[in-house]
Amino acid sequence: MHPVPIRILAFVATFILVLILPWYLSLLLLTGLVIYFPLYLEVLFFGLLFDALYSVKYDFPYTGLTVVIVLLLVIMFIKTQIRR
Repeated sequence: MHPVPIRILAFVATFILVLILPWYLSLLLLTGLVIYFPLYLEVLFFGLLFDALYSVKYDFPYTGLTVVIVLLLVIMFIKTQIRR
């Protein structure tokens, strides 16, 4: 099967699960997707969705997006070190 329909299906399923599951389970799901797919930039959208759903009045309103960006960068670094 071509990888594009799998990514679209994963995106739709993840979108529904992010709305249903608590934030910590959604973060585990996103971690698994970032590890599975070569470059899963859709995780940035879910970071913004976390901010819209779970954010309270912080001094820095983009906490979810920042966490997701750090998660993406750390996993990308680890994957490049493992594949050497």
